[in-house]
Amino acid sequence: MRRGSEQPAIGATVNEGFLIAGVVLLASLIGGGLYYLDRRARRNAFMRWAAIEGYRIIDFQPPFITELSPFPIIASKAQQVYQFTVQLADGTCKSGWVLLGSMWEGLDSDEVEVRWDT
Repeated sequence: MRRGSEQPAIGATVNEGFLIAGVVLLASLIGGGLYYLDRRARRNAFMRWAAIEGYRIIDFQPPFITELSPFPIIASKAQQVYQFTVQLADGTCKSGWVLLGSMWEGLDSDEVEVRWDT
């Protein structure tokens, strides 16, 4: 070995690997937690709207990426679109689409736009 050139200690490499794995794991947990909280807030906003209107929820789901909704351009990332089926007070079932929130305030806004299927 030449004088002045030192090789890194094996222990330092192992410790750096554990550190990197720990940071990746922590970032994954934080990202997953934030995703879960966001999904729960969106679902709760839909359920709150249905309860205020007096609807019984039969089914609801966000549209798939390739599925066209009646809100293709006006929906921002801060808003949520759901396709739904509800039962009205008189027992009839209706389906449609709902856009929750505003473009700027997101789900903090009480704005709701509904488009019923015909």
